[in-house]
Amino acid sequence: MDKKYYTLTKKQARYSKIKSIVDKTAAIAGTVLLSPIFLGIVVAIKKEEGIKAPVFFKQKRVGQDQKLFDLYKFRTMKLSTPKDTPTHLLSNPEQYITSTGKFLRRSSLDELPQFLNIIKGDMAISGPRPALWNQDDLIAEREAYGVHQIKPGLTGWAQIHGRDELEIPVKAKLDAYYLQHYGLWIDIKCFFGTILSVLKSDGVVEGGTGEIKKQAEAEAQIPKKKLLAITNHSYMFWKFRRELMAELQKDYEVAISTPFVGHEDDFAAMGCRMIETDVDRRGINPKTDLKLLMTYYKLLKNEKPDMVITYSIKPNVYAGFVCRMLKIPYCVNVQGLGTAFQKEPLATVATMMYRVSCRKAKTVFFENIGNANEFIKRHIVPKKKITVLPGAGLNLDYYTYVPYPNHDGIRFLFLGRIMKEKGIDELFYAIRKLHDEYGDTVKLDLVGFFEDEYKKAVEELVNDGIAVFHGFQEDPRPFYANADCVVLASYHEGMSNVNLEAAATGRCVITSNIHGCKEAVDNMKSGFLCEVRNQDSLYACMKAVCEMNKKQLESMGRNGNRRMKESFDKRKVVKMTINALSK
Repeated sequence: MDKKYYTLTKKQARYSKIKSIVDKTAAIAGTVLLSPIFLGIVVAIKKEEGIKAPVFFKQKRVGQDQKLFDLYKFRTMKLSTPKDTPTHLLSNPEQYITSTGKFLRRSSLDELPQFLNIIKGDMAISGPRPALWNQDDLIAEREAYGVHQIKPGLTGWAQIHGRDELEIPVKAKLDAYYLQHYGLWIDIKCFFGTILSVLKSDGVVEGGTGEIKKQAEAEAQIPKKKLLAITNHSYMFWKFRRELMAELQKDYEVAISTPFVGHEDDFAAMGCRMIETDVDRRGINPKTDLKLLMTYYKLLKNEKPDMVITYSIKPNVYAGFVCRMLKIPYCVNVQGLGTAFQKEPLATVATMMYRVSCRKAKTVFFENIGNANEFIKRHIVPKKKITVLPGAGLNLDYYTYVPYPNHDGIRFLFLGRIMKEKGIDELFYAIRKLHDEYGDTVKLDLVGFFEDEYKKAVEELVNDGIAVFHGFQEDPRPFYANADCVVLASYHEGMSNVNLEAAATGRCVITSNIHGCKEAVDNMKSGFLCEVRNQDSLYACMKAVCEMNKKQLESMGRNGNRRMKESFDKRKVVKMTINALSK
């Protein structure tokens, strides 16, 4: 079947409403009738894992119309299992499964708590199995067919035609077939097919999606090349590069060298080999940097990778230099120039070091054309070696459009580290001036850590009722959703993810008219560009937002969302990166 978007017919839409009522009634009846089995499973889990061990666990899953919901299951895996990681991305998943869990999975009894999801209206008895919120590959395949139009199911057409054995594209095609034939007859087939599959334990393979293919490859002992990614922050690397690492694993054995500051276990669960490496990110102590250079030399000498990708200035410079010495193929990723190229003599030193380290690089990735041109102007790398990416890309299934909130006034949002180079002085000046004019109808939400020098200024804004300080937040989406306008008057960026995320959410963005910021904004259409380091220019842009009505803001937000879909889809960025590595 060709990958063609299918829209439900009126008859199918009517059937969906009737099916929902029948499913809820059946789920209630099933819960009552199977309550003795529920109790037995609870006892078995408690007996194996201890009286205090949780019986249920929940995960964020993608439901009808791409809305997220909490899916319930009996817990089959140990408490040490990495969270929100699909089973097929776990390395040796057997090690995480309890003895009771193995039986529950084989018999599919672990799915019984999803009767509650059906009663709540999140799911149906039959339908496509709900994808994890971060299963970008499966979500994208299904979206191309229009599968998101119907509720996910407790069982489904793909479940009875292979389940865990199926590759993602095959599973999505089966889901699309179910959508196209959506009706009573195919649901009857799913129901009886499920009973047969459960009795035979068909398609259940630990390791999940496509595991049969993986096992066949392992048995054939197909050797993979080794790729080493070298970076300076495991948390940020997970946040912005995990999709790339997952894609690279198809062709490489992937190892990652980084300081361990979060999500290193999640990478390990994906099958990446993690190598803890201390990096002083901001310091310029020659002794410390020499030690790092030697660390990279020993690492690369021992690992002997077939390809290396480096991220951020110290890995780029020092690991890149070692790769050049050892004649190891390598690519450099310049995520931004920072202050290194803004002040002398540091700019001259940085130029010389980059010139030496990048000379033999296969390609040098940049996140904006301005930074690329700076390297060309300084004769660091020739134009033919440059690949400009639209930043790290944006997961558009995670950052989705959210309608504007109903505020009486205007809520501005700053999200990031509260520091001078993010334009904080200009922002604090502008918001105070606006508050003097508009009173309490203007507020500033601050999300992120502040540097010590701004502690007093932040406290004063909070005490004066001008700002609300939220600290660091793992999930920024609720703050984007609650904002009327997101402000980032930064002095320099590689590619501001804050701007991209805000625009994807459908929010007006005010940012600096510099490369790394301005790419996210269509000036006067999706937001405003202010002059860098210019407090009056920033104030004028923010005042313009205060004078706008909700309809005008919504129009800007939709323009921004459209721009993100056209130019910053992470899937496109990952593909561009893979293509550059393959040349």
